[in-house]
Amino acid sequence: MEPFKEVFHRRAIQCLGRILSAREPSFDGKRFESLAMKNLSSLELKQRCDQIYRALCATLPQDFPRAAEVIRASLHPSCDGNAHKLGVTEEGVQGWMIMPLAEYAGRECGEHWALSLDLLKEMTMRFTSEFGIRHLWLARPREVMKVVATWTKHENEHVRRLVSEGARPRLPWGKQLPGFIEDPHATLPLLEALRDDVSAYVRKSVANHLNDISRDHPLVALDVARRWQADASEHRQRLLRHAMRNLLKQGHPEALALYELTTPRLKLAKLSLGAHELPMGGSLTFSLHLQSNARTPQALRLDYVLHHQKANGRLTPKVFRWKDLTLAPGEGLRLEKTHSFRPITTRVYHQGRHRLEIKINGAIIAAADFTLR
Repeated sequence: MEPFKEVFHRRAIQCLGRILSAREPSFDGKRFESLAMKNLSSLELKQRCDQIYRALCATLPQDFPRAAEVIRASLHPSCDGNAHKLGVTEEGVQGWMIMPLAEYAGRECGEHWALSLDLLKEMTMRFTSEFGIRHLWLARPREVMKVVATWTKHENEHVRRLVSEGARPRLPWGKQLPGFIEDPHATLPLLEALRDDVSAYVRKSVANHLNDISRDHPLVALDVARRWQADASEHRQRLLRHAMRNLLKQGHPEALALYELTTPRLKLAKLSLGAHELPMGGSLTFSLHLQSNARTPQALRLDYVLHHQKANGRLTPKVFRWKDLTLAPGEGLRLEKTHSFRPITTRVYHQGRHRLEIKINGAIIAAADFTLR
């Protein structure tokens, strides 16, 4: 499998250069390729994107309205948000190559913010403009809010998603929006307008946005969740469950109360490990035997916590979702789970002692140590 960074590969850069050259006679395609592909193999994904953005700055017309016209004319005719199929083709730009173009539109527009915003709306229909639009949110939040609020009724789901995703206070990979982190109520009207959107893609973004709010203002997010629970459809219930995921993982009492998740009443909670020593890159298999000590059914949310060994010898916890279940009165149940320690780009594993904890409804009910060698 190719590394993820290869979404910005040489052929795609060359194709982008040809497309822009065909739309703008003054565009120096060879210089663009040279700048965009310099030491490409040594760069990671975001570094590649930034280098392509800088190459665009050096080769597109310096007059932003003209550059915007060239970019608009270069877009793929399809508006289905294609990100993982063909990507950029001779027909036009779509997929990951939109990302550096959106950076250009967001960062280089100067006083032409309205033109940039309209261009970002067009680009998001070919992939996403959630990163590029954040530069405009930072520079002109009031003006952007007036325009973006009208997009909640746009016919294209990718535009409606951009309303929520582009304004997320703590979007992964994106610039943070300190104004929205400080004032969690600022974007709530946008979320209210989209909470029952017909698109699951849009609703998931609303859930992630509300989850962002919960990180800094849990009580605000909980108040929204309680209000939205009234007469909530199945779709909205799923949205709220996803939005509350971090508070539920943390065992926040008010989040647990939303779903009537109380302290588990158990006669037995036995954790067993398949092995107490694992090779680096191996998998940990563990089983949990539960038996109810209650006279009524219990709703149980199961998470497990892995305390990873760090380079300094300390253990750092990471909570992982397991499952939801209902345990009948007196019922006994055996569950099994496997967790892989294969190498991944987002975490470095270290040899030594690790710890596994089982959390049910926010309470640690069993734990065991194991060693990674």
